[in-house]
Amino acid sequence: MKPLLTLIITFFCTATVYADCAGTGLWIFPSRETIKQNSVFILDGYAESQNVILGLNKKHNIYLKSGSKKIKLLVTEICVGEFYLTQAVLKPETKLEAGLEYTMYIDNLPEYEDFNKYNAATHKYEPVTYKVTAENDTEKPQIPEKPKELKKTLVHYGCGPSTHVVFSNPAKDKSDIIVKTTVKNLKTGKETTYYIEPDGKEIRVGHGMCSGAFKFDDNNNYEVEFSFMDASGNLKVWTGERIKFTKPTKETNHDNE
Repeated sequence: MKPLLTLIITFFCTATVYADCAGTGLWIFPSRETIKQNSVFILDGYAESQNVILGLNKKHNIYLKSGSKKIKLLVTEICVGEFYLTQAVLKPETKLEAGLEYTMYIDNLPEYEDFNKYNAATHKYEPVTYKVTAENDTEKPQIPEKPKELKKTLVHYGCGPSTHVVFSNPAKDKSDIIVKTTVKNLKTGKETTYYIEPDGKEIRVGHGMCSGAFKFDDNNNYEVEFSFMDASGNLKVWTGERIKFTKPTKETNHDNE
């Protein structure tokens, strides 16, 4: 009877999670509408959409198009998160032309898959388009100090927790920044690397109820390093010792999430 009860509970939780969470999702970095001529891109896929990421330029060609001009996007790196997330770092095959507006396309997407960008001003989803400015950015982000741990959060929703260790984000740059984050489980030795977008002055390491780059298991002890990359691919690499931290274990208020 106990195994049957466990099976029923597991099925109920899984159904609840998928009822509360979408089954697919694609989103792109950078999110702003203007980019420089040497911009790079990072495409994330959630849940079933991870298959799209793994199939880029195999089953799903990805490219930028402006009128009759078409530029292939090369996959330079794949990062697999620990909880329903996978991403690809993309670099244009040729230099982008200043003054043009490019739209990003992914071929042969499944019928259930949408690839667009939310416009907060119009409250509508629109094609992923970028206007290219006559600039090349070759300067790395400035990091005046090392990130520091600020707090831990742990909130249980439905059948799963949202849990994060939050660090300060000291990076400064004229363009959008994304953080190449590597977490090591000090018990198993496993390392996971994922590019995560900072939340303003905070870098949130962990996962939500539905997905996330990093999971914390029964082990309490971890270490992390942060390398900071701007929207043109200029990377300020981490140096020195990694930051040691422990996973969240105490329930926190939802407002602290």
